[in-house]
Amino acid sequence: MPAKLLLSAAFALLLSQAAVAQECKEDKDCGSGQVCILAMNPHVCKAPQAAGAPCKRDVVCASGTCDMSAGVCK
Repeated sequence: MPAKLLLSAAFALLLSQAAVAQECKEDKDCGSGQVCILAMNPHVCKAPQAAGAPCKRDVVCASGTCDMSAGVCK
């Protein structure tokens, strides 16, 4: 029984996060202080990401540096 409850809670959390993130095609689709994270599928609007987050462009990283070869923010 606890496993079903845990699974239900995880599913609810996943749905709530998906509902909050706005899909985008480019940065202008996002609100103030957010960028379009093209390294995620679907692409979503988020604030610049911390080190280790997936990236394809420097602008999506809080540090301003995406390690393009590794595909993660520095």
